[in-house]
Amino acid sequence: MIRTTIAASTLLLSLCGSAFAADNAALKKCMDSANTTADMVNCNAKQTKVQDERLNRAYKTAIAAQDGARKQQLQDVQRLWIKYRDANCAFAGSATGGTIDQVNGSGCVLDMTQTRAQELEDLVGP
Repeated sequence: MIRTTIAASTLLLSLCGSAFAADNAALKKCMDSANTTADMVNCNAKQTKVQDERLNRAYKTAIAAQDGARKQQLQDVQRLWIKYRDANCAFAGSATGGTIDQVNGSGCVLDMTQTRAQELEDLVGP
């Protein structure tokens, strides 16, 4: 059972970390030099801040482009998305009870924030 949990955690970490790291040179460089769990969480946190700023810009642009009921609908969707992201990543960040959960949870927030930023950008085009 423990081997299965460790293997699953390792797989999850590699999938979470590598999916975004492959597209983000700054994250890859930071993760390559990370020596501890805290270092990896810090790498994710730094890049999450960058992606959160991107998300906020995209949201402001997207909300300004909406009319009438669609503006309120987008506000509602965004609030629900934040709740979902936070709950989903809390779940992902509690899979094993080990320190790797911190990396998985912070990586989840990073990945989901980047994805949502892209979705919002796509609402209004390039």
